[in-house]
Amino acid sequence: MKQAVVLGHPISHSKSPVLHRAAYQLLGAPISYSAIDMEPGQAKAHARSLRDGNWAGCSVTMPLKDAFVPHMDELSARVQRLGALNTIVVREDGTLYGENTDIDGLVQALADFGLTGSTQAMILGSGNTALAAIEAAAELGVKELTLIVRSASRATDAVQLAKALGLQTSVREISSIDTAMASMLGAMPLVFSTLPPRAADAWVEKIGAGSGILLDVAYDPWPSALAQAWGGTVISGLHMLVHQAVEQVRLFASGSWDESRRMDVTNAMYDSLGLARHQ
Repeated sequence: MKQAVVLGHPISHSKSPVLHRAAYQLLGAPISYSAIDMEPGQAKAHARSLRDGNWAGCSVTMPLKDAFVPHMDELSARVQRLGALNTIVVREDGTLYGENTDIDGLVQALADFGLTGSTQAMILGSGNTALAAIEAAAELGVKELTLIVRSASRATDAVQLAKALGLQTSVREISSIDTAMASMLGAMPLVFSTLPPRAADAWVEKIGAGSGILLDVAYDPWPSALAQAWGGTVISGLHMLVHQAVEQVRLFASGSWDESRRMDVTNAMYDSLGLARHQ
C-alpha cells in the first residue's frame, strides 16, 4: 500500500481525501490518502522524506505551491513557467516530479459547461492560482487578457507569464475601476476569480454582475458574494477541484489507471461530494 496526502495550511477543510479515496476505491489502486497540515518552512524536510518512504505522491495547496518547487528533481514545462506546482509525483526510483494540474482543472471545468475556447478573458487576482488561470486562458486561445488586482506592483509575475504566453495584457487595480469600466468588463465572456474565500466580497460593488461565464475557484462558503451577484453562468471551484484531482490520480495511480475509465473516475468523484456534474 502506497501513501499519498494533501499538504497545506490550513488543511482540515480539504475535500481532496474524499475525492482521491473514491477514485482509488473505484480503480482498485493500493493507495491510501490523508491530509497533513504543513507550512512552507517544512517543505524541504518533507521532500527529503518522500524519497525514502513508500509514497505515490502529494497534492499541494496553499501556501505551499511555490515552496516545494526548489526541492523537485524535475519540473514540468508548466511549473517551470509558473513557478508553482500543485502535484508532487514520487517515482519508483525516489525522484520527485513537480506538475501543476490546476490548469487541467480549470480547462475541463469550463468544458463541462460548454466553453472550449475564448479570445478574451479577465482574471481577478495575481497569486499562484491566477498564474494557473493565465496558463489555462492561453490553452483556451485567449488573446486579450485583463488582470484585476489589488496592487499592480505585486502582479509582476502574472504579467510576465501572460506576456511570455503571447497574451495582450492590461492590468487594472480594483480601486481604479469606475462605472464605465465596470460596464465594459462586465461584458467579458470569461472571468476567473482566483481570490481566496471571501476575499472577493469587497470587490462585488466594483465588478458588478457580469454576463459571461464566471469560474470562481473559491467554494467555501458557497455561493460566494461574487457568485450571488453574477448575471451569467457561474461555476464553483469544486468543479475545478474534481478535474485537477482526476489528473493527480492518473499520475499517482499510473499502474492502475485506465484512460477509458476517466469518465467513471470523474463521476465517482462528483458523487463523493454529492455534486451534480454539468455536461
